[in-house]
Amino acid sequence: MRAMTPDEIQAVIGSTKWATICTVSPEGMPYAIEATPFSYHSHLCFMVNPRGSTWRNLQSNPNVLLKFTRAADNLSWWAGVSCFGTGCFDSDPEAIRSGFVLLGGIMQADYAAAGERFSLNPKRSPMLRVTVAAATGRCSAQHGQPLILEPSAKQG
Repeated sequence: MRAMTPDEIQAVIGSTKWATICTVSPEGMPYAIEATPFSYHSHLCFMVNPRGSTWRNLQSNPNVLLKFTRAADNLSWWAGVSCFGTGCFDSDPEAIRSGFVLLGGIMQADYAAAGERFSLNPKRSPMLRVTVAAATGRCSAQHGQPLILEPSAKQG
């Protein structure tokens, strides 16, 4: 096991189709949800419930931890990345429309209609935009050996 390089961290983030978004409630309780990440203007973004617990938590504490993991089905290799940053819901109608197009590309679906619908009421935007301040990662590769991300049945 070793620390990952910045390029390896980016490779894990870019190849993970499911990530965990961790926030803290106003009462100090941890909260986590999973969603599909996408990149938009150098930010990591997600489409989540525009008035759910994540939204409420970010109103009092914008700090976010994003967790990205990849692993072989038999755990012969694995990699985990933690991104520390701040989150907010993007109310720009064009960003909302673009975000749904980007998400649709990952999910192989057409979300343009959803983007149009949500862009009409941008104060209820589902687009969570995270500004990453720092990222760390650990992987199963040995010191001096590169991390090779192999597809698995669950990761695609």
